[in-house]
Amino acid sequence: MAQNGDVRLLDSLLVNGSTVRGASESSSPLQRLTTDELARIGATSVGDALKHMSGVTVRDYGGIGGLKTVSIRGLGAQHTAVFYDGVAVGDCQSGQVDLGRYSTENLAGVELLIGQGDDIYKSARVLAAAGVVSLESQSTADGSRSGNWQAGVRAASFETYKGSVKYSKSFGQGWGVSSFGEYVNSGGEYPYKIKNPTTTVSGKRKNTDVEEARAEVNLSWQPSDRHLLRMKMYGYGYERGLPGGVIVNDPLATDRLKGYNAFGQLFYEYIPSPALKMKFALKHNLAYDRMREPLAASVSVDSYRQHETDFSCTFKWTPSFVRGLSFAWSEEIFKNTLRTTNNHVTMPAEPERVTTLSAVSVRYNYRAFSLTGSLLHTYASEYAPVGDVAPDRSRFSPSVAFSCYPFADVDFCLRASYKSIFRMPTFNDLYYREIGNYKLAPEKTRQYNVGAAYSAHPFGRCDELTVSVDAYRGEIKDKIVAVPAVFIWKMSNIDYVETAGADVNIKSIFSLPSRTKLHLSAAYSYMRAENRTSGSSLYGHQIVYTPLHSGAVDASILTPLADFGYSLLWSGKRYYNARNIPSNEIASYGEHSLWLARTWNFKKLTLLAKVEAKNITDDNYEIIRYYPMPGRNYALTFILTL
Repeated sequence: MAQNGDVRLLDSLLVNGSTVRGASESSSPLQRLTTDELARIGATSVGDALKHMSGVTVRDYGGIGGLKTVSIRGLGAQHTAVFYDGVAVGDCQSGQVDLGRYSTENLAGVELLIGQGDDIYKSARVLAAAGVVSLESQSTADGSRSGNWQAGVRAASFETYKGSVKYSKSFGQGWGVSSFGEYVNSGGEYPYKIKNPTTTVSGKRKNTDVEEARAEVNLSWQPSDRHLLRMKMYGYGYERGLPGGVIVNDPLATDRLKGYNAFGQLFYEYIPSPALKMKFALKHNLAYDRMREPLAASVSVDSYRQHETDFSCTFKWTPSFVRGLSFAWSEEIFKNTLRTTNNHVTMPAEPERVTTLSAVSVRYNYRAFSLTGSLLHTYASEYAPVGDVAPDRSRFSPSVAFSCYPFADVDFCLRASYKSIFRMPTFNDLYYREIGNYKLAPEKTRQYNVGAAYSAHPFGRCDELTVSVDAYRGEIKDKIVAVPAVFIWKMSNIDYVETAGADVNIKSIFSLPSRTKLHLSAAYSYMRAENRTSGSSLYGHQIVYTPLHSGAVDASILTPLADFGYSLLWSGKRYYNARNIPSNEIASYGEHSLWLARTWNFKKLTLLAKVEAKNITDDNYEIIRYYPMPGRNYALTFILTL
């Protein structure tokens, strides 16, 4: 209080945030990596971060520019939805999002939800996926009227360099803004030594250079607790070589790929009363890719341009006359178009798909018991100026989740969930020349999960302990695969795949003497994903690139002087061909990494220095056959904050 009766007005403060749910508070498997955890594990892309979670298989084609896609519990990458600040990121051509394109530098967290979630106040598109990867950008501002700056530089092995800058500021009256820019340049030529298939092949990866830049601007306005408006503008551009697989006697790959991705999204939330709230989102996304492929006597240049316009609205009602009961209605409509110059596509004129998703959800949460159920209706219609198109599709998909806390004084949760969904074939599945099949039926999946989660309150030197164990089963009917026909391959619905397994996650924090903290986390997956097509010669064989056992271990020690850390990513053997025979086997691997970090504070300045040594055993292991991963490599990072 000011002296002598004076009144002093303080600057207005904008607080942006959301409740962070834990493993023991969800009816379905939920995993999350915060900003600090992302920094400790040294994940520079979202694809790298997800390798530290259970229940996922990351296909990594190696190198800084290598494609990274994520399959959840053996269902395929097309069943994984990606959301950035609550709005979907899509790809109608291949149906899978390259998570290597998204940096962790500006993220407040990465969250993975498998199956039916508890939060019914979500867009309908969340309900239409087997699993959801949610990316949350850092807050537009922290309340500082003067603004916050952060600049970072990183130098790594194989002539890799990165620079980034962030800025955030609050303007009062509920306004906040943040911006982020990043530039990466890498020669990418790393040595390798692998067997192909029995001959040892060594050399340096060529045509591996990468140049990419990304930038985003976030603007928010929250004049009161009843209104929230957010806008995001995002741009990403790249050019890189495509090194291809290491094939004996195969000439050097010289294919080049360049392109860009830009989108703008607008989000508005209105809460007219404690019992009712609603939100709306509008997004337009443009993606362009251009591939240059030198041929024997000419050069082939093919381009692909995708447009997606998405509108969604969600309403939630919590009646006051029934305690713990709430209802939600979600509606979403999005339009996809693909234009290409590739004459291998049946309809180069521009295939188009309009999809509508309608969902009703109900949740009952009272004391130690919760029950959540949803019913989703999907309708998809396709059009093209020339040629045959896929028929209209319509389907209802139910899901339900249950959880309870059987002990009053113990944070111990029992949970079970079921989800039935389907995915539409991609434009590549339907229309690629000769291979495509416009008569394909959608893939249909069912997911079952039972599990338990335990979270301990501080005891002894343990500040936090969370353990979760989940057992699951999945079914995929009418799986879309390429099968040989007369002289060609053809996309068909033939396979029936069953998955079964278990995921285990452990996180803990310990307080040690001398103001030292010990962070430990571990993730383990047992995943059996087998072809169960009746009469098939491949019956009982594990599907390609799916290890039976995999996991990750992360440990870090935080001291007043410096911080230290160790990470292990490991995977059991896999098969790169549908037939599980020794010649098709990819060996198991373990990637060990170490890091050391130190922070200095100079009045208003903070300087962080971090050195990393990755794959210290120098193992050129393969995740995808004939695409060796980099061996031992180093990185040095400096981050200045003011």
